[in-house]
Amino acid sequence: MNRWLLAAPLVVFGIGGIGLYALFMSQADDNAFRENLLPELIGFCLEGFFLVGLFTFVQQLRDYYRRRELWLSLRSALRDFLSHLDLAFLGPEREPATSRDLESQPLVVRRLTSLLDKAELGIGTLVSLKHVAISTLPLARDLINIAAQLSTRHMRCWIAIVESIDQLTEADTREQVERPLNELLMRLTEFDNLKL
Repeated sequence: MNRWLLAAPLVVFGIGGIGLYALFMSQADDNAFRENLLPELIGFCLEGFFLVGLFTFVQQLRDYYRRRELWLSLRSALRDFLSHLDLAFLGPEREPATSRDLESQPLVVRRLTSLLDKAELGIGTLVSLKHVAISTLPLARDLINIAAQLSTRHMRCWIAIVESIDQLTEADTREQVERPLNELLMRLTEFDNLKL
């Protein structure tokens, strides 16, 4: 809806300018340019079209970067989870993912999800993930209002992620850790796929 409101002035100025230009050309003669107000109106429409278009573009760009920063702040809250998982599946031929990749690359989450489906985590990793969940839960809860600034769908996904983290904090067995961990990764993938 907001994009259509921003595009409406562009359409008005564009159609107005084309219509006035067509009207001017239909009555063009030697004195038409000097004695007619239509060239002034055509110039006004052109200026309006370009200025509104420029301001609309700048506003949309600023809005996108603001939303991207909010998204990155949410994703960075889960960096410790992803880092522990990444280190658990680290092979001799592979280096750990960088913090930047863990915070901003959805491909890392997909790779970790597929690795988690194929392999079983060690007890030490499961215990460390539970400790990370305990320390991350308050921050994740506080960030629900940030997710709400993106969209209601982002907020719902984030609340589901917080629920998975909460379940991890109360887990006592391997199954109680693995199930919410799988859900967390699936919900994080869904969160990453939502449009900004």
